[in-house]
Amino acid sequence: MNTQHSHEGQSAQTASEAGAFVENAAGAAAPTNSTLGRVGAAVSAVQIGARLLPGAWRLIKRHPVASSLTIAGLLWAAYAMRPSTRGSARLYH
Repeated sequence: MNTQHSHEGQSAQTASEAGAFVENAAGAAAPTNSTLGRVGAAVSAVQIGARLLPGAWRLIKRHPVASSLTIAGLLWAAYAMRPSTRGSARLYH
């Protein structure tokens, strides 16, 4: 019974680290942050990503199709969230 609680705690910690990774990656990409802030966020994202990498690799090996679809969805979401430089310039001129 104790293993169930440890798995839940480990899952919660992994989810928390994944959230922190996404937050730091977004901070590294935000043009409103200072250069030093972006560098710090990037370093933090790399450190957290290094901790998440072994678990992510196990997940990819166990569920290759679902993992591929998830990665493709995340890449699409990141691409869709980027600011459009061509369209925004035309709106104001």
